[in-house]
Order: sequence, then C-alpha cells, then structure tokens
Amino acid sequence: MNKGLSFLICFFAIHFSFAQQDKQFTHYMFDKMSYNPATTGFSGYCATLIYRNQWDRVERAPNTTLLNLQGNFPQQNLGLGISLTNDAIGFQRNNTATLNAAYHFRTNVGVLSGGIGLGIINVGFSPNWIPPQTWDDPNLPLAIAGTGFDVNLGLHWHGTTHPYYVGLSTTHVAPPTLKNINYAVARHYYVLAGYNFKLPYKKQVDLKPSVLIKSDGATMIFDVNASVDFWLTNYSFLWGGFSYRLKDAIALNVGYAFSPSYKVSKNMMKIGYSFDIMTNPLNTYGKGTHELMFNFCLFPPLPVIEKHGNPFILL
Repeated sequence: MNKGLSFLICFFAIHFSFAQQDKQFTHYMFDKMSYNPATTGFSGYCATLIYRNQWDRVERAPNTTLLNLQGNFPQQNLGLGISLTNDAIGFQRNNTATLNAAYHFRTNVGVLSGGIGLGIINVGFSPNWIPPQTWDDPNLPLAIAGTGFDVNLGLHWHGTTHPYYVGLSTTHVAPPTLKNINYAVARHYYVLAGYNFKLPYKKQVDLKPSVLIKSDGATMIFDVNASVDFWLTNYSFLWGGFSYRLKDAIALNVGYAFSPSYKVSKNMMKIGYSFDIMTNPLNTYGKGTHELMFNFCLFPPLPVIEKHGNPFILL
C-alpha cells in the first residue's frame, strides 16, 4: 500500500505538474532584485545571501537558498546584478540564474526605475526509491529534468524628499513549458511598498513598515512586516520586527548591522534571523521555519570632479 501511494505521488508530481509557486522569504525586504529587476543596483555594491529551512521537522519540506550580487553605475544611471536560487521541495529541485539590469531616471523628488531580468530556470525530479532488494519495478519514475528561458520585468519608484518606495513586477513573463517533463511555470505578479519613519527619540530610531503581495493569478500571498532599527552608534544598530503572512504564519525577526571600517557609515554588514510560527494545517507536524540572512553593501567614494582656475583671475 505504501509503495503504491509513493508511486502515485511521484508519478503525478512528475507528469502532471502545471504550476510553480515562486520562492518565499520572510526577509523579502532584503531580496527585491530577484522578483523585481527594477530595484537592481539602486545604490552601492551589495551581496545578499538568504537561507530558509521551511516547516522544520516536516519530512522533505522546502529548503531555499538565494544569492544576489548587484552594483550601481551612477554615471550611466544603470544597475546590474545576478540572482541565483536553489529551491528544494521533496524530490523536486528548482534552480534559476538570472541577469538583471535596471535604468534609473532621477528627478527632484525621487528615482523611477525600469528593469528586466533574463535567465534560465531548471526543474528536476530525483525520486529516491528504497525498494526491497528482491523487488525491482521498471515502471518507477527515474530522475528527470528540464530547462527553459525565463524573463522578469519590473518598475520601481523610490522617493527622495520622502523615504518611501513602491514597485510593480512580474516574473516568468513568457512562462516556459519544460516539455520533456510536462511542467509549466506559472507567471507571478508582485506589489511591494514601504516607508522609513524617523522617530523622535534621543538616539536615532527608524520604523520601517512594508508590504509584499504575490499572486500567480489563482492564489495570493499577503505579507506585512514592521521592523524597528535602534541605532547604538553612528556605525551600528540592532533591529527587531514582526511579520504576518495571511493564513500561513506569523514571524519574528531580529538582526544586527555594523560598519566594519567604522569610517564610512554607509558600508554596512547586516546579519538577520527570523522564525516563522506556522498557522496553517502543518502546524501540528512542524515546529516552525528558520531563516538566515546576510547582507553587505559597499559604497565607493564619489569620483572627484576636477576644477580648473585661471591664475590671473582673482576670485
């Protein structure tokens, strides 16, 4: 009975999978580029690494790893970056590699950015069968994979007179169908918004609420987060926050940021951790979700503008 049930689950997963839910992070505010290429290279040169161990103690639960590398090129008003992801769910593996580019149009009140991401998506199934030594069924599905071309598009606005941002984006614009495994990737839509409030205290305290809405046209995920930065010095701060994901989880997040050089306050290294408390039906089996985040941004000095004067003219 167990063998037949396992066979049916694997068979349907391999041959009749028609949609993919994009990866999910509680630290979504640190990962904007992978789902909205318009946020690429907004400032400095940044590296972000996130690891998510979802539904702890649930067998073959999702495990996701993300790496973002991006840089800003102000003289060309360009941002360039690369995003790499690995998403493991049971026997399934989703891997993506995406090159992102964004053009930043600067105004007196903010920056409007448009971006595109071009890459590949690879989906594979590797069932790990452990039959009795005397039983060998040739009908059991074996490892199989497929690769397709992927496109993401996005728009993003970041205010300068008021510290707010809002973005619209879509991933898998032309959803690839991986024919050799009969697997179609679903298009996803994102809405992102946030604000940075400076609270009136003796030491600098920043309140940062944000919201992310994600939909594949059939279902919707609604994430809301409120984090507070408590500045310890001009070069370091602690943060703590609370997240709510509709019908899925509530989460607590904490972190520490500091400037390794203690000279340039913008050069920040950030280390964060979040724990999701499941509110979905799996909460009777799992103990929650762990997520680790590492981010480092480097801001090179602005280019020196050479000035030439006439020695015969007194100013």
